[in-house]
Amino acid sequence: MRDGRYLRCARNNPEAGNLPDYAPHPAMVLKMEDGTGLLLPVIVLEMQSALLTAALGNVQLSRPTIYDVVMEMIDKMGYAVKLVRITKRVHEAYFSQLYLTKLEDEAENVAFDLRPSDAINIAVRCKDAIV
Repeated sequence: MRDGRYLRCARNNPEAGNLPDYAPHPAMVLKMEDGTGLLLPVIVLEMQSALLTAALGNVQLSRPTIYDVVMEMIDKMGYAVKLVRITKRVHEAYFSQLYLTKLEDEAENVAFDLRPSDAINIAVRCKDAIV
């Protein structure tokens, strides 16, 4: 139930929620979609928050972002994003991994450690699962 298989980005608003220890930093809030309604607040930098908001709204930017470049690199190397997983929390910090699958051989997988905000930005652009 709490293994993270049912997370979605519920809110990405710096003014939303009560996170007094971190104000005024933006927070991305992931919501469990397993019926528990648990919320997972992830504090992010302003740029990652703005880029996530743009991706969620399908806003086309005039210049490619780092996430666009990463997605193009993944594609040119013959991989596809399989999923993003929030793996653990240590003190106040969350950790995540980006899982890629080789297009020609789905048995070949590779994982990268990323900040949750970066991993989620990539997942939103690829329309892949956050687990």
